[in-house]
Amino acid sequence: MAVRKRMVALGVAVVLLGTATACTPEPIVSIESISQGPAKPALKVGTPEVPDGVDPQEGELLAQVYAAALNAAGIEAIVVPAPVKPGALATSIESGRIDLIPAYSALSPSGGGPAADAASDISDALNPTLPSGVVQLDPAKAEVRDAVVVTAVTAEKYQLKSLNDIGKVCNQLVLGGSAGFKTKANGLAGLGSDYNCVPEKYRSLKPMLDYGPDSTLWALLRDDIQMASMPTSSPGIADNSLVVLDDPKNLFPNQNIVPLAATGKLPADVQADVNKVSAALGTEELGNLNRLAQDGHYNVVSDAATAWLVQQGLIKASS
Repeated sequence: MAVRKRMVALGVAVVLLGTATACTPEPIVSIESISQGPAKPALKVGTPEVPDGVDPQEGELLAQVYAAALNAAGIEAIVVPAPVKPGALATSIESGRIDLIPAYSALSPSGGGPAADAASDISDALNPTLPSGVVQLDPAKAEVRDAVVVTAVTAEKYQLKSLNDIGKVCNQLVLGGSAGFKTKANGLAGLGSDYNCVPEKYRSLKPMLDYGPDSTLWALLRDDIQMASMPTSSPGIADNSLVVLDDPKNLFPNQNIVPLAATGKLPADVQADVNKVSAALGTEELGNLNRLAQDGHYNVVSDAATAWLVQQGLIKASS
């Protein structure tokens, strides 16, 4: 799948951070090379279906990151590109269709996300829901949740810091986001019930990472909408100095990325390398992974995933 490239429009000031490879951080961890022994079938890494409002490309990126790390460690791994629906996660693993998948905790095999905040709490809540044929590895540190964001100009104009502040001006503003946000309980309806926010209008837009004409981000920057529902993993938030409104009533639950694997399929040393990737995948790092994929430097998602692993010091750059 070709990585979408950013669209540039004259007359709109978009603050970019530049290419993410400009400043390589100090190595965090290293992926150790593993001797696989006699030839074995390649490990199949599944592509997770992403939560509502998240760009579908993020799921493919995650699958490619874990597969690239395993390949760098000497374990042949391939990505199964078709997104696995939440209800099919366990059966896909137990049937052998996939061996490993970085799943979103809110889309767990139990059919709903556990009510927890910290990654460790989510891990503890998710474990009892898994069938015997599925094992949970260490959750990533990244926190992925819905957020209502505004531009710095809008935040200053209306003195907005929290969703508690939005009720008094909400009917003057247009809110944009995914079609799902309009209908789900903790979306548009939740804003009304929890924060007395009923916008002037709601626009259903595409959750694209780039600046396409139908993307939520572009509509916000053009001021076609004044509030946007956007996942916290979107690099557009930092790149454009958007203001994330605090959610003191926890309308938007937190979730983590939790690798699930077939029981007995991944030896301890392979699991250790998967866990190293998860340990490096914080919220900021997930945003940077998305940024690498969208900046137009890499032609395919797998190259962006490999570049991210190199940047994090997890694997060595190929010569």
